[in-house]
Amino acid sequence: MSERVRSILEHMLEDVQDVITFAGKVGSYESFCQDIMARKAVIMSLLNIGELANHLPEEYISAYTEIPWKRMIAMRNLAAHGYHTMSLSIIWDTTQIFVPELLRFLRTQLGE
Repeated sequence: MSERVRSILEHMLEDVQDVITFAGKVGSYESFCQDIMARKAVIMSLLNIGELANHLPEEYISAYTEIPWKRMIAMRNLAAHGYHTMSLSIIWDTTQIFVPELLRFLRTQLGE
């Protein structure tokens, strides 16, 4: 793995851990919907994850097709350009299902 890819994945791991922390503090979908700071923190971290994914080399993305890289990038674009149209239930489901899967993938890739 190149140093560039390693650096991107390390930064992505930081944002993934932030999402897990922020979502864990509110604890439930209902609380997430009511907590504007948690929503904005999670969405900003997801935006960062998508931005980082967009900087990964195509050959890396192609090698790990089990990760929905293009969806991550699309969510980033929606967060940046259509924040108020984002579905809170999709964001919450992302924090509960996809983000823990991404955490496992990143830890494996980074040898943790």
